[in-house]
Amino acid sequence: MSTDVTNAEKLRISDGFVVWIIGTTVEETSLLDPMPEGAEMIEARDEEEPESVDAAIVFADDRTQLADSFDDVLPQLGSIDVVWIAFPLRDAGVDEDSIQELVADYGWYAEESILLDDAWGALRIEQS
Repeated sequence: MSTDVTNAEKLRISDGFVVWIIGTTVEETSLLDPMPEGAEMIEARDEEEPESVDAAIVFADDRTQLADSFDDVLPQLGSIDVVWIAFPLRDAGVDEDSIQELVADYGWYAEESILLDDAWGALRIEQS
């Protein structure tokens, strides 16, 4: 039995979870493989009748893109228990401090930080 912890496990994604993936590419989505059995990734959410979502992961390549997406995205994340912002580690524009600064303007705060691999990190955020 392998003792390796998958990125999905690090991100608290469990069996049967519906995970909303925001602003991603195939390369970034591959960071989540393998997903737990029965977990489903969605890339769009019906604003009129939003389905139940257990976790959300916002992928951000740069600070401007992240800040621009917050007006639309953060209000929709308030009812989701597990919310992460994933970011490239080598990009000086997006890091834990800048994410904390951006989310604080919306009444959110950083809860925990993890490494997904040698190029990507993630910061879990919660509403204040």
